[in-house]
Amino acid sequence: MNPADESREDLSAELRALYRRLEPSPPADEVSDEAPETERVVRWMRGAWNTLEAPLVRVPGSIPLRRNRQRFVRRALIAAAAAIVLLAGAALWHALGTRVEPARLPRVAQGPTPTPRNRVEVLDVRPDQVELRSGPVRLVLLGPPPSQSSDEPPGS
Repeated sequence: MNPADESREDLSAELRALYRRLEPSPPADEVSDEAPETERVVRWMRGAWNTLEAPLVRVPGSIPLRRNRQRFVRRALIAAAAAIVLLAGAALWHALGTRVEPARLPRVAQGPTPTPRNRVEVLDVRPDQVELRSGPVRLVLLGPPPSQSSDEPPGS
């Protein structure tokens, strides 16, 4: 048997002996002055108290400090490894998520300058409509048909 367990058992036995020596506090009033039923109940309670079995008492042992340090170091290493894995995953996610522009080839010859896409082109102008284009969008503006009697352009 371990010597530490023996000292705990000695302390437990001492605590049990102290518990058994406890006496209930005397009642505030004398029981003989009360009704016979009350006196009977008080005697029964005192008898029950005196025959009460003392609970098993155990003194908690100290936990070795060495185990706590090992557990702390192990948890710290696990947390550090988890942090490294998370950071590596975030870096990989970022690297895979960013677009890499392909390298542009150097110009060999100068071609016509491309027209900007946001420019509006006039495709057709008639007395009753105007057709415009801006990129893939075509717009036709319709007006009232010209009167047959006048050859003047509208607005003049």
